[in-house]
Amino acid sequence: MEDSDSAVERDELEHSRSVAFHRVPWSKRDMLWAVMLGLGVVLGLLVVLVVGLQLLSSAIGMAFPSGWFATMVLMAELGLLLPVWALGVIKYRVPWGAVGFRRFDLLRGTGLGCLFLFAALGCNALWAIALAFFELRAQPDVLPLFGGGTSGLLMALLAGGLVAPIAEEAFFRGYLFAGLRQHLGRGPAIVLSSALFAVLHILPTSWPPIFLLGMLFALLYEQTGSIWPAVFVHGAINALSFLSSYLLQVAGG
Repeated sequence: MEDSDSAVERDELEHSRSVAFHRVPWSKRDMLWAVMLGLGVVLGLLVVLVVGLQLLSSAIGMAFPSGWFATMVLMAELGLLLPVWALGVIKYRVPWGAVGFRRFDLLRGTGLGCLFLFAALGCNALWAIALAFFELRAQPDVLPLFGGGTSGLLMALLAGGLVAPIAEEAFFRGYLFAGLRQHLGRGPAIVLSSALFAVLHILPTSWPPIFLLGMLFALLYEQTGSIWPAVFVHGAINALSFLSSYLLQVAGG
């Protein structure tokens, strides 16, 4: 009987921990301000970086490589961390773990991450095939914007495979999804945070697969209790896209 009681107590403790994990202090107003601040900061940083780069180029009389523009775009996404920090970590005096930067069960996280990665790649492939009938592409090949050769690939992998996934997962999953889940419920939180995630990527032809990716990342975050598995899957998808584009260029060149 004691062993049975102990097992029940452990289950209740684990359940209470999982419920407590989703309790975040930020309000719906905080999240509204975070969306406006995040978009404003990203666009503002982009303008400042691009204009600053052009002014510096004129001042020193030397043109910067075209690859710097795309790099600045993705680096500007670091601005998404500002509202997470200001309206979450600082305002409520919580650690970064409150927005998903936590340890997770490696075996479970790796297994689910691989499963979700294959699902995401399969859905992306099906969407690409569907668009091919209309001679459309979900997204243009952006690798050339990072410059040519191996240096351009490395810059793309750094910005798109590491920086952007960390910033986007912290903002959309660690902050928005967690807050929306508490105030609106699981389903609406997944849909709304994923819709905002898709719209950020601008091109309408890319919205359906990116919306689906947002849903998968939210589920992965919920299942593992950490945004790191979603960061790894997100980065792997971007990295595979850049690598396939690079290999096609090499083969065609």
